[in-house]
This record gives sequence, structure tokens and C-alpha cells, in this order.
Amino acid sequence: MRSLSIIGLSLLGLGALTMGTGCAGATIQPGHRALYFDPGNGGLQHEVLQPGWKGLACPFWTPDSKCPRVDDFDVTYQTSKEEMHVLSKEGLPLDAHVAVSYRPIISELYLLDTDIGPNYFAEVIGPEFRSAAIGVFSHESYADLQRSNGAIEDKMEKALRERLKGKHIEISSVLIEKVTYDPKILESQRERVVSQEETLRNKQLLENQAAQEKRKIELQTEEIQTRAAHKKTELVAQTEQKKLELQAQAEQKELELKTELALKKLEIQRDTDEEKFKIDSELRNKQAEKKITVEQAQIDRMKAEAEAESQVARARGESEARLALAKATSEEKRAEAANITQNQVMMHAYDALGNLGGTGTTILMGDWSKLPNWLFPKMNGFQTAFAPWYPVAPPGATGPTLSSTGGNPYSTGTR
Repeated sequence: MRSLSIIGLSLLGLGALTMGTGCAGATIQPGHRALYFDPGNGGLQHEVLQPGWKGLACPFWTPDSKCPRVDDFDVTYQTSKEEMHVLSKEGLPLDAHVAVSYRPIISELYLLDTDIGPNYFAEVIGPEFRSAAIGVFSHESYADLQRSNGAIEDKMEKALRERLKGKHIEISSVLIEKVTYDPKILESQRERVVSQEETLRNKQLLENQAAQEKRKIELQTEEIQTRAAHKKTELVAQTEQKKLELQAQAEQKELELKTELALKKLEIQRDTDEEKFKIDSELRNKQAEKKITVEQAQIDRMKAEAEAESQVARARGESEARLALAKATSEEKRAEAANITQNQVMMHAYDALGNLGGTGTTILMGDWSKLPNWLFPKMNGFQTAFAPWYPVAPPGATGPTLSSTGGNPYSTGTR
């Protein structure tokens, strides 16, 4: 009996070992991901396990704390709802029911598991979500909560994403499902709405009255404009009639002026033609006179040329006669000079010098002390104090006349 018990225990132990080593494992459901954790072989693994079955072999005698396990994460979008008691911008209380949709970032599951853990909503999302919602509601007006839900949701979503940045969590959306107001505030709000409605109704009545008055004024204005248009049409017709009359008068006046101008032009043309004929006649007369004058000038020039040629011929004859006379006189003088003595020549030379000097002129030449005094009978200024005086020859006398026996032989005397 004891051996059977031992055999039974052996068989039971063998069955437990087989079940612990061959059938233990975990199933990862669709929409989930997992991380493998083996305390005896490196701890938490980085690889993200896909949906399926993962074996977790562990002997039965091994404590649970040392057996491998999988940390399962739901990676689908999850929605959590929060009921919050908040205050508006005016400090009025209200209850808000707000939902947030989120999921973990699959590629950062290892960091999420090591930094925060599987209970990441309670640890991070919930507190940050409530804080962001309270902050947004505190900056919103009580009245805006009823008409600006979308803008308020966007602000809370943006604030929550800023707070969860780096926390390995993705925020999909934030929704305000319900806002519960204080009854007293609702009554006050209702009264205010009623007052606003009354104000709007009164405003509408005033606007209707104003519209009626405006329409009345518009009708009166249209009537006035119609009468004015009719009056304007009459004035335009009268103006056009007056314009046509003035135009006809202007055309008549223009025709008269053109006729008068044409007559004046013809008269001026006639006077111009007569003046032109007169000027042409005078011009032809002047041209004839000019032609006669030119011909007379040619005749006078021919006469002057003939007279000049005659005078030239006479002058040439006289010149030739004078040249012949001069030549004869020269020959005669040459013949006379052949009979003149040397002293006579010198005396004539000095006379010529005296004539060149003019009256009252004294000419000194050379050493006068070496010449005989008788050569200078007319030079009283150069006679010596001891020489006797002789009467001077009267004007027109020929030949030398001595005034003294002494004196300067180079003096010419004063004439």
C-alpha cells in the first residue's frame, strides 16, 4: 500500500513537471502588445510581442517571482471619463463630465513599461487630464461654455498633449459630454436670457418702426426723385430746344460772318492783286533803271579806262622826254665838270652840305686847323680874331667870297 502511494506520488510529480514545462504560456489578444520578462535571463526584453501565444516554461518547484511572464498592453484607443467640479472665469461653480481618448505608443512600450508601468492612466494621464481641464475651465466665461464647446475641447486637448509630452502616450481627443450648472445660476441665466429676449424683441420692434419710417422716407424720396426726374426731363427738353435755337442762330450768324469774310477776302485779294501789279510795275521799272545804270557804269568805266590809258600814254611820253632831257643835262654837266677845278668841286660840295643843314646850322667835319681858311669864306663863326674882315657876298652871287684871312677851315658858317 505504501509502495502504491509512492508510485502514485511519483506519477503525480511527473505529471506536474510535464505540465509546468510543456504547457505553460500566455495568449496575447488582438489589439494588444506585450513585453517578455524573464527574471533569470536578462529581465525585461526590448522586443514588442505581436498578438498570439507566448510560451512561459517554468518548473513547478520554481517560485512564481522567478518565473517568466509577459506584460500585456492594450494598444487600442481607450476612453476614460472624469467627473470634475470646476470654477468658471467668473468664479461660478459647475460640474463637468469630460472624456479623454488615448493609447500607448507601440514603438515606446519598453520605455513606458520601465518609466511608468502598465497602470499608466492612474499614474500619469488621469492627474494631468484633471489638471489641464481645471486650468482651461478657469479661463473660460460661464456663458461661453454653452456655445464654444469645440474650442474649449481643443484647448484642453492641446494642454494635455503638452503635459504628456515624452510620456510615451498618444492623446486622440478630449470631449465635454455634459456640464451641470448650479440651479440658482441657471435661474439667473434664464432670467438673463428672458431679459435678452425682451431686449431683442423691443429692439426688433424699434427696428421694425425704424424700417417703416425708413420705407416711408424712401417712398417720399422716390416721389421727390420722380418729380425731380420729370422736372429734369422738362428742363432737358427746354434746354435742348433752346440749344437748337441758339445753334440755328449761331449757324445763321456763322453763315453771315463767312459770307462777309468771303467778300472781305475777295476785296483784299483784289487790293492785293492791284498792289502786287503796282509793285511788279515798279520792280520792272527799277530793274530797267538798274540795267540802264549798269550799262551806263560800263560805259563810264570804259571811258575812264580809255582816259586812264591816255593819261598813262601822256605820262609815259613826258617821262621819256624828261629822261631824255635829264640824260642831255647829265651829259652837259659831265662836259662842264670836265672843265671844273678840284677846288671848285670842293667848294660846291661844301655849299651842298651847307644847304643840307639849313639856316642857322653848324656842321663840323674833321680837323679844321689843317685846311686853308679861304675855302670857308662864309663861315663867320670860325674866323680868327686876328684875321681881317671881308664883305660877305650877297645872296645869289656865284663863287667863293672870303670874309677873313683866318678862321676855322672846317666850319661851314651859318646860312
